[in-house]
Amino acid sequence: MKVRILLLILNSLCFLLHAQEIVKVDSSFTLQGTFAKESKKRPYITLAEKVDNTVLTIRQIPYKKTDDRILSLDAYLPQNFDTRYPCLILVHGGGWRSGNKEMMATMANALAHQFVVLSVEYRLSLEAKFPAAYTDLIDAVLWAKSQKQLPIDTARIAVIGTSSGGQLASLLGTNSDANKKAYVQAVVNIDGIVAFNHPESEEGEMASFWLGGTYDQEPAQWEKASPLYQVNISTAKTLFLNSSIPRFHAGRDDMIRKMHDLGIYTEVCAFEDSPHTFWFFNPWFQPMIDKIITFLHKNL
Repeated sequence: MKVRILLLILNSLCFLLHAQEIVKVDSSFTLQGTFAKESKKRPYITLAEKVDNTVLTIRQIPYKKTDDRILSLDAYLPQNFDTRYPCLILVHGGGWRSGNKEMMATMANALAHQFVVLSVEYRLSLEAKFPAAYTDLIDAVLWAKSQKQLPIDTARIAVIGTSSGGQLASLLGTNSDANKKAYVQAVVNIDGIVAFNHPESEEGEMASFWLGGTYDQEPAQWEKASPLYQVNISTAKTLFLNSSIPRFHAGRDDMIRKMHDLGIYTEVCAFEDSPHTFWFFNPWFQPMIDKIITFLHKNL
């Protein structure tokens, strides 16, 4: 196993040396910018910066080639390579338009003692419209399931997403016909909406841009992108972790009711007086990690 890991590191280094990708990027959503904004409202918050030197990190592993470029992921591995671990696919947020996989590094480090964690790059709306991001994540799961170099238990895979990444995680977790081969056992949706056209939804320009038009123009796309409307008997068990801001809960309760009717397990935890991006900050970071680990141990 260690020899295979070394080969994977070498392949990643080759990718870094030869990659020449030019992608239009929206850098409006950053960790430091978010902290500056939220700390004005809540001066007591601090950035969660959990780094553990016992976690092996392999960055920029190529997992998919599109027509235009190569997509990569970062792997965070437990120290012991002699056993296999459940795999967690991390999906960053940013309104389907901004953000990057590096924003999930602190969360990945915190979870990598007990899981193989893969933080995934996917195509954002300036580069490609829906369903490109969704198909990228399907391919990331299929890549994880095919791996011989990483110590992954391919029968135990979960997806964790934040904000727009939470919506994508829940969509992947419906295990619908469109992604049946990329079946996942569990989902952690961190403040991601699950319905675009819903009485609780306030999605507008950013969603319309990603979905290729307004609801009146592209109703089928808005429905296909809404996990609420894709729930079926195969949908993965789900933990909803929410801020105190109602608009980011859009469709959640209806989805829970649908899942309960089908006998599918769900949990909900809302953090009192928390900003939308609470997952980046203390005092919410460690309680969130504890909730995630407990849920995954129970359901993977």
